[in-house]
Amino acid sequence: MRKLILASVALIALTAGARADNTATTFQIGVVNGSSVNQQGHVNDSSTTTQVGLANGALTLQGTTTPSLNNTSSVTQVGAANAAITGQVATGNNTSGIGQFSIGGPPNNFAAVGQIGGGLNLSSIVQH
Repeated sequence: MRKLILASVALIALTAGARADNTATTFQIGVVNGSSVNQQGHVNDSSTTTQVGLANGALTLQGTTTPSLNNTSSVTQVGAANAAITGQVATGNNTSGIGQFSIGGPPNNFAAVGQIGGGLNLSSIVQH
């Protein structure tokens, strides 16, 4: 029984260490915010960017030089001027969500998403 428990713990440790995913989280509050996330390699990529300021800009590239397994990207921007660009290349699935919420005067938002995938390509853009 003791050997079985030790073997199970060793297997869990090896399995946890074998995962090679890329995870990026960016949170910015300021007058001018800029973020660039570049995730490459044949693994699962995940990126979350949140920006609150007068001017916000976010660039997310996943698997664009070396295709990823699966890509997930989320960008939320609150500001007077918001811009977000996401590029995703995967052998599996791509998922992108961009939410842009204007403050002050009339809306001033720009969003672009490009996806190439061997599975599902899902994109959602919300602009207010």
